[in-house]
Amino acid sequence: MNRFAIIIPYFGKFKPSIVLFLESCKRNPAVDWLIFTDCDVPEAVTLTSNIHWHAATLGSVSALAREKLSLPVNLTRAYKLCDLKPFYGMIFADWLNGYEYWGFGDTDVIYGDVAGYLESIGYATYDKINWMGHLCFVRNTLECTQVALKPVPGTIEAEEVLLCEPNLGFDERDYNRKCLAAGMKLYNEKWAADIDIHYWRMRCADLKTFHILLNTKEIRYAPKNYAKQIFVLLDGRVCRLYLKRGKVHLDEFAYIHFRKEVPVVLDDIHVSSFVFSREGFFPLNYSKHELENRHTVRELIERYNNQENALQELHTFLHYTMRKYKRG
Repeated sequence: MNRFAIIIPYFGKFKPSIVLFLESCKRNPAVDWLIFTDCDVPEAVTLTSNIHWHAATLGSVSALAREKLSLPVNLTRAYKLCDLKPFYGMIFADWLNGYEYWGFGDTDVIYGDVAGYLESIGYATYDKINWMGHLCFVRNTLECTQVALKPVPGTIEAEEVLLCEPNLGFDERDYNRKCLAAGMKLYNEKWAADIDIHYWRMRCADLKTFHILLNTKEIRYAPKNYAKQIFVLLDGRVCRLYLKRGKVHLDEFAYIHFRKEVPVVLDDIHVSSFVFSREGFFPLNYSKHELENRHTVRELIERYNNQENALQELHTFLHYTMRKYKRG
């Protein structure tokens, strides 16, 4: 049995990029994905032993939540599942025996070498890994698993979260505060390439965006962006290539998160190297040695992630900023 299990309930209709999501799960045999869904397995995908497909409905998960939590649950829309993520360790406890960590995530991501990244950060010293809801791991102990139920001054009570129909962002806001209040050790350093939707170019969300999005100053890290950068899947690893002072640099992330659907422009979804861009996923037909050449990298950036749309970026950024300001 693997040490890590990620629980993903999904209901409705999959987006086209689900095939690349599932392929990235397959490239991570050290992690088990437990998918509860009313969707069929996509025809282009053959499941491996680490992807466990369970037939379920929104109603059956709602009933299971009421049974396991012994609390009323108002689950009428799939989007409300975001608020239930911190409770998954209790709701799906029957499937989690023997795992060292359980977790939750989204499907608008592509995973890199998740297990390798967990090892590199010394995962065993943390009780919860990652603040954001698109991929988190929680130590599979009774104390850590039940934190979401504990009352903490200044945070929303579990009963209110479960009964309120709108999504409250509980998984990324008050849940983390409850974890900190319980004395859990949280990892909140470099983890994901979380792509900011406010810009045309692919760039990581910055600290200011996180502080506005989550209404918190407790997040103190976000990857720095560079004027010339591009995100790629390189031999199964999610990487960023960027130019700085005329030299090529590379950094790695556990996964990349899009927020908005990206078209799939690949003849073969099984490839382990391709380019991420706003206009799609494109084949990456260069060797590792070639990608150390600044001219090659500059050419890729100019083709797939250039700054020529700077005015469009500014317009989009101002549009979303004004929307947030008007909402208060």
